[in-house]
Amino acid sequence: MLLSVIYFLSIIIEIIEGITIFSGQIYYLFYSIIGLIVLMPLLEYISYRKISILKFYPISIFILSTFLTILMDFNYFPALALQIIALIFSIRYIMDNDRMKKYHLVYIIYGFLMLLLSSLLRVISFERLSQVLIFNIGDDINVKGVPFFFSNGVVIAGMRYFVFSFSFQYMIIILILGFLLLENARKIIQISKVKNQGKSNLLNLTSMSFSVFSCQCETVTSIIPAIGAEILGIISLPIITESLILSIGTFLYLHFVQRERYGIFGKLWNSKKKRKGLLFIALLIMILSPILITFGVYFGLQRNLLFYFGTNLGLFAVSSLIFTRLFSEIRISIGISKVLYVFLALLTIFFMVVWYVPAVLDVAVKNGLIFSIMGLFSVLSGILLSLMLTPINKIGRSIIYEYITGMFPVVFVIVLYYTVITSSQIWPAFSITSQLIFGLVLLGISLPIMWFSTNYSIYGNYIANKDTHR
Repeated sequence: MLLSVIYFLSIIIEIIEGITIFSGQIYYLFYSIIGLIVLMPLLEYISYRKISILKFYPISIFILSTFLTILMDFNYFPALALQIIALIFSIRYIMDNDRMKKYHLVYIIYGFLMLLLSSLLRVISFERLSQVLIFNIGDDINVKGVPFFFSNGVVIAGMRYFVFSFSFQYMIIILILGFLLLENARKIIQISKVKNQGKSNLLNLTSMSFSVFSCQCETVTSIIPAIGAEILGIISLPIITESLILSIGTFLYLHFVQRERYGIFGKLWNSKKKRKGLLFIALLIMILSPILITFGVYFGLQRNLLFYFGTNLGLFAVSSLIFTRLFSEIRISIGISKVLYVFLALLTIFFMVVWYVPAVLDVAVKNGLIFSIMGLFSVLSGILLSLMLTPINKIGRSIIYEYITGMFPVVFVIVLYYTVITSSQIWPAFSITSQLIFGLVLLGISLPIMWFSTNYSIYGNYIANKDTHR
């Protein structure tokens, strides 16, 4: 209290009389001390009375303020008070109980993995480097420009084994994503549990696993390594922004589901009219597909990786949707044994994947007839999937669709990472630039689809649990 009075009196005297009592290091020392005294009880009150979730993430504040202190001169940005408060809160809550210890351990491990995946932390051997070097991030990347998320960044190289590149913007992203990942996973597990039993059945467990996995994919795509790739420096900003928005959207939607406010997913789940509209669009695409493929082959569009993949996936999606609906309407019910079910699943995957074997793809790109046959195989794959989906109930179908839509972003991320890290072609028929554009564009398209499918499945699972235990 005495320090607070002295500090505020010094400010008043300086304003009225123009006399500076504290300056330089002493001024900023008092600034930090006063901040510590004022913020500690305030955060204590907020964390216990108002926003209890804050007690889980004081370590984020500590990490962020530490990076701020490194990135900026302490004289101009005194983060000492924030660091001390966050460190005290972290130690207190981590040691509070075993649950806190596990929570923070997962959070720290996740942050470390994000640093590795994003190439912010790179393991490189320096034979002659025995000291630690700190320099501007512009010296470590392409001279053509520094991406927005790495502006004002710093590189630390040393200990002969590692290079650590970071910026304030990227640290904020990683800390926010850590929060969203853990909270979304925790909320999904809570929603998926069968009420009044405290445990999940097999269907709930499967849906929960896919949902949690999809949330991981949303967050991982936010840390695309933009260093060293000129095209990523241009396009990575909207991809990262989209991933962040979707992760935040999942967090908010799970919050509303727990309060039984379902929004658009509840309307779609119960609306036959909207599903009929989607079916009409699928039928229209299927009818027009021969014309579209003919024009595509005539203009040589099959040599474009986006058109090639779009034709393959599009025909598979619309045919599965149409025939699933058709088989349900005419009440075709085929008894499928587990062995046959697995065989059909593998056959469906084979009919789709075989067209991406480099040798087969090269032939399909050069020969319009083979490319058209690929379209027929895509339709056949959709029909096989429909046969497997028809005997399954609505929730089971949503889980399968969730799995399928969740796999595509993973494939695009793998293509993207492989191309960026190795700078090599996966398919000789297409250039590296085509692969990069392919990965980024389709990743941007598939993420909202995966997000929608995941939350739609979460809603269906929650409603099923609710109806079961009424």
